[in-house]
Amino acid sequence: MFRNRSRRFWIILVVVVAAVVFYLPSLVAFRYTASPQNTGFLIHPWHSWDFAWTALTVPGNAKLKTSGEALRAAKDIWRGSKVDPLEVRVLFLDKGRPYTFTHDVDGREVSTTVTPPYAFVWQVRGTIGGKNGDSIVGLLDYRTGDVLYDVRTDLGTAPTPAPTATPTPTGGT
Repeated sequence: MFRNRSRRFWIILVVVVAAVVFYLPSLVAFRYTASPQNTGFLIHPWHSWDFAWTALTVPGNAKLKTSGEALRAAKDIWRGSKVDPLEVRVLFLDKGRPYTFTHDVDGREVSTTVTPPYAFVWQVRGTIGGKNGDSIVGLLDYRTGDVLYDVRTDLGTAPTPAPTATPTPTGGT
């Protein structure tokens, strides 16, 4: 089948295969990352190799490895509040460098800055108070599951930490 092909055929085949191999991580990164950054991988495909390397070297003990785990965690975190998480998508950020995003919170535009401890962060989108439309309601750390941003802070309804029990002396006399 390939024995009687011209030199031009082989050159074209090598170029096409090289282009696919070079561009493939961009398509994967585009598919799995959140909308604010996914087109950047198509415009700058060499950045997608960093994404691919980070994805291949994810620690085995990461708490939120899949979108299903991240969405379940988000629903647990915001259960009983007026925040309803609807979807999660990965953000690929520079570890330890501040990340600023602008989003709508109850009709006002809010800018928030977080410093992620790990390159992958789950961006949680959802509704607030059952209103139409969705907004960024939280950011969760991929590796630890910690909440990096909670929209309730901007709403003024941030949950208060549970009171810690203090030992009381018991005994008699």
